[in-house]
Amino acid sequence: MKRVNWFLCSVLFILSCVAQAQAATSDLSSRLQAELDTYKQEIATLRGEALIKSADLITGSGLSDPALYSVVEAKTKSLISEHEAKPKDNVVADELNSLIRALGSMSKNSRDLIIGLVESSSSRGIRNRAHRLHPKLDWFAQRNNIMQKADSYQPGQDLMTHRYLNLLADSDYTFGRWALEELDRRGGAEPIVYKKMGEILARDKFAIKNAVHLDYLAWICKLLSRYDATNSAELLKSIQNDPSKDKYMKKLKKYVKI
Repeated sequence: MKRVNWFLCSVLFILSCVAQAQAATSDLSSRLQAELDTYKQEIATLRGEALIKSADLITGSGLSDPALYSVVEAKTKSLISEHEAKPKDNVVADELNSLIRALGSMSKNSRDLIIGLVESSSSRGIRNRAHRLHPKLDWFAQRNNIMQKADSYQPGQDLMTHRYLNLLADSDYTFGRWALEELDRRGGAEPIVYKKMGEILARDKFAIKNAVHLDYLAWICKLLSRYDATNSAELLKSIQNDPSKDKYMKKLKKYVKI
């Protein structure tokens, strides 16, 4: 009887886990579709600062949806033609800058268009943007793959939360550093993200490997000081008051503001 009860409990537990996973997947899928639909409508209809904001959010979201890419590509090509007709229109130039970056962040399929802008755009600003973006296309593709993993997603979370967590957990500090910059651009994140940042800082503060690692941890110090100073006070003070003469620790202290 005990074996039967244990077996039934095990089966029920597994079924419960499967049901929760299916619910989380369904929730994420519907929310992701809503996000994509919103961006497609905004890119197709907005202009000026509103268009720039939407394009910048797409760049930061780690999306690579083909349908959204097609909408961004069509708007970009339309504005390229408009910019050629009105080369002194700074608003169009700013719109185009953000759209080009969004396009490049979504897919390496943008390579030909971006190279074409480098070679033929009449705008120095557009040429420079395209020139800087071209070498980053592979990096953006890797970033998107990391951000799109759904393992850490929880229903009800902000869609950026699991994306930030994925990037922060990666061994390449450039992805974590980018997540921190995007978090700051968006004005903060959910508490679970700050908790993860604090765990990383506590783990690595006395084991800084190189300048890139230092830069990553410095950003964590800066953002915990800015957005989570109360909860992170003990950790930040431990860095601020550390008597070590280590060169990395001395630099890290400069970013603690508490």
